[in-house]
Amino acid sequence: MKFHVIVKIGVSVSVLLFCIAVGFYSFASLKEAGKGKDIDIFSMIPDGSYSILETDNIDYYVEEFSRMIYFQNDTAFHRSELFNALNELNTIASLSSHGISNKISRIVLSVHSKDFSKDDVIAYFKLDNVGKKYLLDLISKKYEYDVVSKSEFYRGKRIEIYSLGKTSKFLSVFSGDGFMVISYHKRLIEDVIDALVDETSVRNNPVFSKIGLKKTVNYMTFYSREAKFPALYVDSCDVWSEFELHFNSDVIYLNGAMYQSDNCLESMKYKLDDIEMLSEDSILVLSGQERIDSCLSKIISISDKSLFEECVSNLSRDASYIMVADMAKVEKYPDNYRSHLPKFIMDNLEFFSSFVMSLQINEVNGKLSYIYVFTYKY
Repeated sequence: MKFHVIVKIGVSVSVLLFCIAVGFYSFASLKEAGKGKDIDIFSMIPDGSYSILETDNIDYYVEEFSRMIYFQNDTAFHRSELFNALNELNTIASLSSHGISNKISRIVLSVHSKDFSKDDVIAYFKLDNVGKKYLLDLISKKYEYDVVSKSEFYRGKRIEIYSLGKTSKFLSVFSGDGFMVISYHKRLIEDVIDALVDETSVRNNPVFSKIGLKKTVNYMTFYSREAKFPALYVDSCDVWSEFELHFNSDVIYLNGAMYQSDNCLESMKYKLDDIEMLSEDSILVLSGQERIDSCLSKIISISDKSLFEECVSNLSRDASYIMVADMAKVEKYPDNYRSHLPKFIMDNLEFFSSFVMSLQINEVNGKLSYIYVFTYKY
């Protein structure tokens, strides 16, 4: 998720993320916003984005998180930014006694700084005709001051700039039939307009356009402009990785695929095959189907398996690469494993330290597909 990194952004008391949280809680409805024009949000997202988060129903995820054994038992979770974000969402949801499920149907966030600064985020809402006024009314209630606006034009498009009470913050808004885009920075809204007018959005990116964006209900997807982990990085390759979030009471799943320029797959497969074997207490890294099949055969034959061994035995013998790690050990010696794990995991080791992580990678239809499984140790 770089889901955890993105949820960190939602903790901010800023009005931008206040709006984002309001939008999140509107997704219980599965209706598309309005009955007129079908807005393609991705045609507005600048191609320079570092990452994108998309969901149709954060309300579902918040409720399911609260049922997780990890959420109920682990104090580290309650100290985490994720827990603070959930509390923030709950607080905001209570502001409306009637709810807003029919006003806003979907939200997408794009991040425009490598360090995931909360200020360098754009929020895109699909909403009906009264959704915009509703959001701005909530902003006024939050700040308890009148929200004053002025209009500027950029390339023939209106940008509304709102001063936020007695704070030093300004909110820039670009809206039209069925959509609303907001950011702290007017320059980012101008980038959105450029992407739309010049057709230079991620939708037009030759790599990102390979990703199938049609979803089922109750989905949360994170798109990251990076390889699955640093060991697969290839100079000059444009890469997007897709992460779908799923979970049950004691397991978190991230599955997806990596998309790259046409001439990059062979180089990445070579790098994957060339990763050295690592076998330590509670850490296993293997590449190559023959070695993986041999290792799994031995572990499957063990009658009384540890949780770590169970996680290994659940992986596919046909995988091209596997990694299983007790994340508490990774947290203790992070530099030893930095090349094996995505940055979003390494940046949030406290959150993941209560899990055993299992990863497998397979080549499917010309791309590297993967599954991350985080199994709670209880």
